[in-house]
Parts: sequence; structure tokens; C-alpha cells
Amino acid sequence: MKKLTFAVMLLLFLGGCGEKTLVIRSALEGDSYLRNNASELSEQQFQSLLAQQAAIEEDAYTKLQTLLSEHEHTRYMLAENRIYRYDTEGELLYVADWTETEDSGVFKIAALTFP
Repeated sequence: MKKLTFAVMLLLFLGGCGEKTLVIRSALEGDSYLRNNASELSEQQFQSLLAQQAAIEEDAYTKLQTLLSEHEHTRYMLAENRIYRYDTEGELLYVADWTETEDSGVFKIAALTFP
């Protein structure tokens, strides 16, 4: 009976997650989400993380995926809501500007630039 109860609870939990994108509450949380999920992140999911007037290149999604897959270990510098992501040798990989939406307080990518 315990196994059946556990299975039903697990099914309800997994079913409740649905397709809703993560709610990002800070620039650092958003950047961490991108880095940790870059290989599984679809382009549609990536687009949902962008602010309405985001200033990004057309190929930003593929560039970001490639960079993060090539550089498993990175470091960062956070200044306000701007994240500078570096490789382990100190070479700049990208700069991400995050902005907080006025209506919901969720953080979105306002700009993503590559050197």
C-alpha cells in the first residue's frame, strides 16, 4: 500500500510540474539556470527567458550552448544585474544583462553579448 501511495504522489508531483518555465528571481539564479541546463534547453525555452526588447544576436542561443559545453568550469563577476562569465584562464566568454520585469518581479535577459 505504501508503494502505491508513493507512486501516486510521485505521479501527481511530476504531472503538476508541466511545461512551465522556471521563475527566475535574480540575475545570478538565471545565469546559473542557463549554465546548468544549456545542453537540454530548447530554443523555445531560451526565448521565454528573454525580455520583450532583448538585445541579442540571432545566433545567441547556439553560441551560448557551444560556449557552455566547451567550458564546463567557469567563473563570474556580478555587477548589479550584469554577469561577466569567464573561462578558467580569465578569458571573457559572455556578458549577460538581466532585468526585473515590472509586473511580476521575474528576471529576464535584456542583453547577451559575446566578445
